[in-house]
Amino acid sequence: MPRHVIILGAGVMGACSAYYLSLKSPTVTITVIEASDIANGASGKAGGFLAFDWSDGTETAELSRKSFDLHAELAETLGGESYGYRPVTAYSVLVQSGKQTHTSEVDWLLHANVRTVELLGTKNTSAQIHPRLFTHQLLAKAEATGRVRVMCEQTVTGLIYAQDEPSKVVGVTLKDGTTLKGDDVVVCMGPWSGQLALKGRTKRSQLPISGARAHSIVLQPQAKFPPQVLFTAVVEGSKSHEPEVYPRSDGTVYLCGATDNEPLPASVDLVKVDPAATSLLQQMAAKISPHLSEEKAPLQIGQACYLPISRDNVPLIGAHPGYKQLYMATGHSCWGILNSPVTGLMIAELLLEGEISCLDSKSVEAVSPLGRC
Repeated sequence: MPRHVIILGAGVMGACSAYYLSLKSPTVTITVIEASDIANGASGKAGGFLAFDWSDGTETAELSRKSFDLHAELAETLGGESYGYRPVTAYSVLVQSGKQTHTSEVDWLLHANVRTVELLGTKNTSAQIHPRLFTHQLLAKAEATGRVRVMCEQTVTGLIYAQDEPSKVVGVTLKDGTTLKGDDVVVCMGPWSGQLALKGRTKRSQLPISGARAHSIVLQPQAKFPPQVLFTAVVEGSKSHEPEVYPRSDGTVYLCGATDNEPLPASVDLVKVDPAATSLLQQMAAKISPHLSEEKAPLQIGQACYLPISRDNVPLIGAHPGYKQLYMATGHSCWGILNSPVTGLMIAELLLEGEISCLDSKSVEAVSPLGRC
Protein backbone atom coordinates (compact mmCIF):
# COMPACT_ATOMS: atom_id res chain seq x y z
CA MET A 1 0.00 0.00 0.00
CA PRO A 2 1.14 3.59 -0.63
CA ARG A 3 2.65 5.17 2.46
CA HIS A 4 2.87 8.85 3.33
CA VAL A 5 5.58 10.04 5.71
CA ILE A 6 5.54 13.56 7.14
CA ILE A 7 8.90 14.99 8.20
CA LEU A 8 8.91 18.04 10.45
CA GLY A 9 11.96 20.15 9.65
CA ALA A 10 14.04 20.78 6.51
CA GLY A 11 17.41 20.79 8.22
CA VAL A 12 20.04 18.14 7.75
CA MET A 13 18.12 15.47 9.73
CA GLY A 14 14.97 16.01 7.71
CA ALA A 15 16.97 16.04 4.48
CA CYS A 16 18.80 12.78 5.26
CA SER A 17 15.58 11.09 6.38
CA ALA A 18 13.80 12.15 3.17
CA TYR A 19 16.76 11.09 1.04
CA TYR A 20 17.09 7.58 2.46
CA LEU A 21 13.34 6.99 2.57
CA SER A 22 13.03 7.94 -1.10
CA LEU A 23 16.07 5.83 -1.95
CA LYS A 24 14.89 2.69 -0.18
CA SER A 25 11.25 2.65 -1.29
CA PRO A 26 9.75 3.36 -4.73
CA THR A 27 6.24 3.73 -3.30
CA VAL A 28 6.59 5.90 -0.21
CA THR A 29 5.65 9.57 -0.56
CA ILE A 30 7.20 12.16 1.72
CA THR A 31 6.22 15.67 2.75
CA VAL A 32 8.87 17.78 4.47
CA ILE A 33 7.36 20.69 6.39
CA GLU A 34 9.60 23.61 7.35
CA ALA A 35 8.60 26.68 9.37
CA SER A 36 11.27 28.84 7.74
CA ASP A 37 13.53 27.78 4.87
CA ILE A 38 15.81 24.85 4.06
CA ALA A 39 18.86 24.68 6.38
CA ASN A 40 18.03 28.00 8.00
CA GLY A 41 19.19 26.93 11.48
CA ALA A 42 22.26 25.02 12.63
CA SER A 43 22.19 22.92 9.45
CA GLY A 44 23.14 26.00 7.49
CA LYS A 45 25.41 27.65 10.03
CA ALA A 46 27.47 24.76 11.44
CA GLY A 47 31.10 24.14 10.57
CA GLY A 48 30.69 20.77 8.90
CA PHE A 49 33.64 18.96 10.49
CA LEU A 50 33.47 15.14 10.28
CA ALA A 51 35.43 12.83 12.59
CA PHE A 52 35.60 9.06 12.30
CA ASP A 53 36.67 8.11 15.82
CA TRP A 54 36.22 11.11 18.10
CA SER A 55 33.23 9.48 19.79
CA ASP A 56 35.09 6.28 20.62
CA GLY A 57 34.47 5.24 24.20
CA THR A 58 30.97 6.74 24.23
CA GLU A 59 27.47 5.42 23.46
CA THR A 60 27.63 6.96 19.98
CA ALA A 61 30.97 5.50 18.86
CA GLU A 62 29.55 3.14 16.21
CA LEU A 63 26.95 5.72 15.19
CA SER A 64 29.70 8.22 14.33
CA ARG A 65 31.95 5.66 12.62
CA LYS A 66 29.10 4.45 10.42
CA SER A 67 28.01 7.97 9.58
CA PHE A 68 31.54 9.05 8.67
CA ASP A 69 31.68 6.19 6.17
CA LEU A 70 28.23 7.09 4.83
CA HIS A 71 29.43 10.64 4.20
CA ALA A 72 32.22 9.22 2.04
CA GLU A 73 29.71 7.07 0.15
CA LEU A 74 27.38 10.02 -0.39
CA ALA A 75 30.27 12.11 -1.69
CA GLU A 76 30.96 9.42 -4.30
CA THR A 77 27.29 9.17 -5.26
CA LEU A 78 26.30 12.83 -5.22
CA GLY A 79 29.55 14.50 -6.23
CA GLY A 80 30.78 15.70 -2.88
CA GLU A 81 32.90 18.47 -4.37
CA SER A 82 29.64 20.34 -5.07
CA TYR A 83 29.02 20.70 -1.36
CA GLY A 84 32.61 21.07 -0.18
CA TYR A 85 33.34 17.49 0.86
CA ARG A 86 37.05 16.80 1.28
CA PRO A 87 39.38 14.96 3.64
CA VAL A 88 41.24 17.25 6.04
CA THR A 89 43.98 17.12 8.65
CA ALA A 90 42.94 18.29 12.13
CA TYR A 91 45.20 19.90 14.71
CA SER A 92 45.00 21.12 18.29
CA VAL A 93 46.75 24.50 18.67
CA LEU A 94 47.58 26.43 21.84
CA VAL A 95 47.96 30.15 21.15
CA GLN A 96 49.43 32.69 23.56
CA SER A 97 50.90 36.05 22.54
CA GLY A 98 54.69 36.17 22.70
CA LYS A 99 55.00 32.55 23.85
CA GLN A 100 56.38 30.82 20.78
CA THR A 101 57.74 27.39 21.63
CA HIS A 102 56.71 25.39 18.60
CA THR A 103 56.76 25.37 14.81
CA SER A 104 54.75 22.99 12.65
CA GLU A 105 53.59 22.04 9.19
CA VAL A 106 50.62 24.41 9.65
CA ASP A 107 52.47 27.25 7.96
CA TRP A 108 49.61 29.75 7.99
CA LEU A 109 49.66 30.19 11.77
CA LEU A 110 50.98 33.30 13.50
CA HIS A 111 53.99 31.38 14.76
CA ALA A 112 55.08 34.05 17.25
CA ASN A 113 51.98 33.12 19.26
CA VAL A 114 52.05 29.33 18.91
CA ARG A 115 52.97 27.31 21.97
CA THR A 116 51.94 23.81 20.87
CA VAL A 117 50.54 22.04 17.82
CA GLU A 118 49.29 18.48 18.06
CA LEU A 119 47.85 16.22 15.39
CA LEU A 120 44.25 15.22 16.12
CA GLY A 121 43.13 13.55 12.90
CA THR A 122 44.51 12.56 9.51
CA LYS A 123 42.83 12.66 6.11
CA ASN A 124 41.80 9.06 6.72
CA THR A 125 39.83 9.97 9.83
CA SER A 126 38.80 13.61 9.30
CA ALA A 127 36.80 15.40 6.62
CA GLN A 128 34.52 18.37 6.11
CA ILE A 129 31.47 19.49 4.18
CA HIS A 130 29.56 22.74 3.74
CA PRO A 131 26.40 21.85 5.70
CA ARG A 132 24.01 24.20 3.93
CA LEU A 133 25.04 22.97 0.49
CA PHE A 134 24.91 19.35 1.68
CA THR A 135 21.36 19.74 3.01
CA HIS A 136 20.14 21.41 -0.17
CA GLN A 137 21.81 18.74 -2.33
CA LEU A 138 20.15 15.87 -0.46
CA LEU A 139 16.69 17.43 -0.58
CA ALA A 140 17.08 18.24 -4.28
CA LYS A 141 18.02 14.62 -4.95
CA ALA A 142 15.03 13.40 -2.96
CA GLU A 143 12.65 15.82 -4.70
CA ALA A 144 13.93 14.64 -8.08
CA THR A 145 12.24 11.28 -7.45
CA GLY A 146 8.86 13.02 -7.79
CA ARG A 147 7.74 11.49 -4.48
CA VAL A 148 9.11 14.14 -2.11
CA ARG A 149 7.52 17.54 -1.53
CA VAL A 150 9.13 20.30 0.56
CA MET A 151 6.79 22.88 2.07
CA CYS A 152 8.64 25.92 3.43
CA GLU A 153 7.25 28.75 5.57
CA GLN A 154 4.66 26.36 7.00
CA THR A 155 4.44 26.15 10.78
CA VAL A 156 3.10 22.98 12.40
CA THR A 157 0.86 23.93 15.33
CA GLY A 158 -0.06 20.44 16.47
CA LEU A 159 -0.37 16.75 15.80
CA ILE A 160 -3.55 14.96 14.72
CA TYR A 161 -4.52 11.81 16.61
CA ALA A 162 -6.77 8.91 15.62
CA GLN A 163 -10.28 9.28 17.05
CA ASP A 164 -10.44 5.65 18.17
CA GLU A 165 -6.83 5.59 19.47
CA PRO A 166 -5.77 8.86 21.15
CA SER A 167 -2.07 7.93 21.27
CA LYS A 168 -1.82 7.22 17.53
CA VAL A 169 -0.49 10.11 15.42
CA VAL A 170 -2.13 10.36 11.99
CA GLY A 171 -1.11 13.79 10.74
CA VAL A 172 -0.39 17.42 11.53
CA THR A 173 -2.19 20.75 11.65
CA LEU A 174 -0.59 23.84 10.11
CA LYS A 175 -0.80 27.43 11.30
CA ASP A 176 -3.33 28.36 8.61
CA GLY A 177 -5.64 25.58 9.80
CA THR A 178 -4.77 23.16 7.02
CA THR A 179 -4.50 19.53 8.04
CA LEU A 180 -2.21 16.97 6.48
CA LYS A 181 -2.74 13.25 7.04
CA GLY A 182 0.15 10.81 7.16
CA ASP A 183 1.06 7.27 8.12
CA ASP A 184 4.14 8.36 10.06
CA VAL A 185 5.42 11.65 11.49
CA VAL A 186 9.16 12.18 12.03
CA VAL A 187 10.29 15.03 14.27
CA CYS A 188 13.48 16.65 12.91
CA MET A 189 12.93 20.11 14.38
CA GLY A 190 16.33 20.49 16.01
CA PRO A 191 16.19 22.59 19.20
CA TRP A 192 12.53 23.40 18.49
CA SER A 193 11.60 19.71 18.83
CA GLY A 194 10.94 20.40 22.49
CA GLN A 195 8.27 22.96 21.59
CA LEU A 196 6.08 20.46 19.74
CA ALA A 197 2.96 19.95 21.85
CA LEU A 198 2.08 16.34 22.65
CA LYS A 199 -1.49 15.48 23.61
CA GLY A 200 -1.97 14.62 27.26
CA ARG A 201 1.36 16.04 28.36
CA THR A 202 2.17 19.21 30.25
CA LYS A 203 4.51 21.80 28.76
CA ARG A 204 7.35 20.50 30.94
CA SER A 205 6.90 16.90 29.77
CA GLN A 206 7.19 17.43 26.03
CA LEU A 207 10.16 16.12 24.02
CA PRO A 208 13.32 16.52 26.18
CA ILE A 209 15.17 18.79 23.78
CA SER A 210 16.50 22.30 24.40
CA GLY A 211 18.83 24.67 22.56
CA ALA A 212 22.24 26.25 23.14
CA ARG A 213 23.21 29.30 21.09
CA ALA A 214 26.54 29.34 19.24
CA HIS A 215 28.05 32.11 17.12
CA SER A 216 30.17 31.78 14.02
CA ILE A 217 31.71 33.93 11.33
CA VAL A 218 32.76 33.36 7.74
CA LEU A 219 35.79 35.27 6.45
CA GLN A 220 36.92 35.84 2.86
CA PRO A 221 40.72 35.83 3.04
CA GLN A 222 43.05 36.88 0.27
CA ALA A 223 45.33 33.92 0.97
CA LYS A 224 44.62 30.32 0.00
CA PHE A 225 44.54 27.73 2.78
CA PRO A 226 45.31 23.99 2.67
CA PRO A 227 42.76 21.40 3.91
CA GLN A 228 43.71 21.79 7.57
CA VAL A 229 41.30 22.52 10.43
CA LEU A 230 42.20 23.81 13.88
CA PHE A 231 40.81 23.31 17.35
CA THR A 232 42.45 26.08 19.29
CA ALA A 233 42.84 27.46 22.79
CA VAL A 234 43.72 31.16 22.71
CA VAL A 235 45.06 32.27 26.10
CA GLU A 236 44.80 35.94 27.08
CA GLY A 237 45.92 36.48 30.64
CA SER A 238 43.49 34.62 32.87
CA LYS A 239 41.00 34.08 30.02
CA SER A 240 40.93 31.36 27.41
CA HIS A 241 38.85 31.13 24.24
CA GLU A 242 38.50 28.03 22.07
CA PRO A 243 37.57 28.99 18.52
CA GLU A 244 37.51 26.31 15.86
CA VAL A 245 38.91 27.28 12.46
CA TYR A 246 37.77 25.58 9.26
CA PRO A 247 39.18 26.71 5.91
CA ARG A 248 36.72 25.59 3.23
CA SER A 249 37.18 24.46 -0.35
CA ASP A 250 35.40 27.59 -1.64
CA GLY A 251 38.20 29.79 -0.27
CA THR A 252 36.35 31.04 2.80
CA VAL A 253 37.33 30.39 6.40
CA TYR A 254 34.71 29.52 9.02
CA LEU A 255 35.23 30.10 12.76
CA CYS A 256 32.91 29.23 15.63
CA GLY A 257 33.00 29.81 19.35
CA ALA A 258 31.49 28.58 22.58
CA THR A 259 27.77 28.31 23.31
CA ASP A 260 25.94 30.67 25.65
CA ASN A 261 22.73 30.66 27.70
CA GLU A 262 20.54 32.90 25.55
CA PRO A 263 17.01 31.42 25.67
CA LEU A 264 15.67 29.66 22.59
CA PRO A 265 13.31 31.98 20.66
CA ALA A 266 9.96 30.88 19.27
CA SER A 267 11.35 30.33 15.76
CA VAL A 268 14.60 30.24 13.81
CA ASP A 269 13.76 33.56 12.18
CA LEU A 270 13.94 35.24 15.61
CA VAL A 271 17.48 34.09 16.42
CA LYS A 272 19.56 37.11 17.46
CA VAL A 273 23.24 37.66 16.75
CA ASP A 274 25.36 39.22 19.49
CA PRO A 275 27.82 41.58 17.73
CA ALA A 276 30.25 41.25 20.63
CA ALA A 277 30.47 37.48 20.05
CA THR A 278 31.20 37.77 16.33
CA SER A 279 33.67 40.61 16.98
CA LEU A 280 35.52 38.42 19.47
CA LEU A 281 35.82 35.67 16.87
CA GLN A 282 37.35 38.15 14.43
CA GLN A 283 39.87 39.20 17.08
CA MET A 284 40.74 35.56 17.78
CA ALA A 285 41.20 34.90 14.05
CA ALA A 286 43.85 37.60 13.82
CA LYS A 287 45.74 36.12 16.80
CA ILE A 288 45.72 32.67 15.19
CA SER A 289 46.85 33.62 11.68
CA PRO A 290 48.30 36.77 10.08
CA HIS A 291 46.19 35.92 7.01
CA LEU A 292 42.97 36.24 9.02
CA SER A 293 43.27 39.86 10.14
CA GLU A 294 40.37 42.21 9.36
CA GLU A 295 42.45 43.82 6.58
CA LYS A 296 43.39 40.54 4.90
CA ALA A 297 40.20 38.57 5.59
CA PRO A 298 37.05 40.71 5.52
CA LEU A 299 33.99 39.51 7.37
CA GLN A 300 31.51 37.86 5.01
CA ILE A 301 28.95 36.57 7.52
CA GLY A 302 28.35 36.96 11.25
CA GLN A 303 25.69 34.54 12.46
CA ALA A 304 24.22 32.51 15.30
CA CYS A 305 22.29 29.27 15.61
CA TYR A 306 21.02 26.94 18.33
CA LEU A 307 22.35 23.43 18.80
CA PRO A 308 19.73 20.80 19.76
CA ILE A 309 20.61 19.39 23.16
CA SER A 310 18.96 16.33 24.70
CA ARG A 311 18.57 15.95 28.45
CA ASP A 312 21.33 13.32 28.65
CA ASN A 313 23.44 14.70 25.76
CA VAL A 314 22.75 11.63 23.61
CA PRO A 315 20.62 12.01 20.45
CA LEU A 316 17.08 10.67 20.27
CA ILE A 317 16.62 8.45 17.22
CA GLY A 318 13.67 6.09 16.86
CA ALA A 319 10.03 5.60 17.78
CA HIS A 320 8.47 7.64 20.56
CA PRO A 321 7.52 5.20 23.33
CA GLY A 322 4.24 6.91 24.15
CA TYR A 323 2.79 7.66 20.72
CA LYS A 324 2.31 5.31 17.78
CA GLN A 325 3.60 6.42 14.37
CA LEU A 326 5.63 9.26 15.90
CA TYR A 327 9.40 9.13 15.42
CA MET A 328 12.31 11.28 16.54
CA ALA A 329 15.59 12.30 14.93
CA THR A 330 16.92 15.14 17.05
CA GLY A 331 19.21 16.17 19.92
CA HIS A 332 22.56 15.62 18.18
CA SER A 333 24.29 18.69 19.66
CA CYS A 334 27.52 19.66 17.85
CA TRP A 335 27.74 16.30 16.03
CA GLY A 336 24.55 16.69 14.02
CA ILE A 337 26.22 17.20 10.66
CA LEU A 338 28.48 14.19 11.18
CA ASN A 339 25.68 11.89 12.33
CA SER A 340 22.96 13.02 9.94
CA PRO A 341 23.42 10.30 7.27
CA VAL A 342 23.25 7.39 9.69
CA THR A 343 20.28 9.00 11.44
CA GLY A 344 18.40 9.30 8.16
CA LEU A 345 19.23 5.71 7.26
CA MET A 346 18.09 4.49 10.69
CA ILE A 347 14.75 6.28 10.33
CA ALA A 348 14.27 4.85 6.84
CA GLU A 349 15.02 1.30 7.99
CA LEU A 350 12.76 1.60 11.02
CA LEU A 351 9.79 2.94 9.05
CA LEU A 352 10.11 0.69 6.01
CA GLU A 353 11.51 -2.53 7.50
CA GLY A 354 10.35 -2.34 11.11
CA GLU A 355 13.85 -2.49 12.58
CA ILE A 356 17.23 -0.79 12.36
CA SER A 357 19.90 -3.01 10.82
CA CYS A 358 22.70 -0.61 9.87
CA LEU A 359 24.01 -0.57 13.47
CA ASP A 360 24.44 -3.14 16.21
CA SER A 361 21.64 -3.47 18.75
CA LYS A 362 23.63 -1.85 21.57
CA SER A 363 24.19 1.31 19.54
CA VAL A 364 20.53 1.41 18.53
CA GLU A 365 19.42 1.05 22.14
CA ALA A 366 21.75 3.87 23.24
CA VAL A 367 19.93 6.45 21.12
CA SER A 368 16.43 4.99 21.39
CA PRO A 369 13.82 7.33 22.92
CA LEU A 370 12.55 4.41 25.03
CA GLY A 371 12.80 5.36 28.68
CA ARG A 372 14.13 8.81 27.83
CA CYS A 373 10.98 10.79 27.02
